[in-house]
Amino acid sequence: MYITFENAAISFLKAAFVTTLAVIQFLLTLQFYKLGCSYCDFMNIPYDFALTVMSPGFAIEVAIVLSVIEISVVIWLFNKLKRFKLIKLMSDSFSSIF
Repeated sequence: MYITFENAAISFLKAAFVTTLAVIQFLLTLQFYKLGCSYCDFMNIPYDFALTVMSPGFAIEVAIVLSVIEISVVIWLFNKLKRFKLIKLMSDSFSSIF
């Protein structure tokens, strides 16, 4: 079975979309890490301050917490916007593609 141009284009767009999301998340996490480092500098907390042996450093914890909050807010906002017909239509079209 051969791949058609339409299937190749959809696969390329999916890959580009997912790659773009991954790059954006990486850049935001990097910004959150820099924010955590500046917070540590301001409060005179060492970057690798850890409450337990298994926990990551304090600056990394700030980046993780901010990333989780960001993702949660985006998902919550998208679910609230699903009431609108345009967003519902986009959601249905994305779910049929993926």
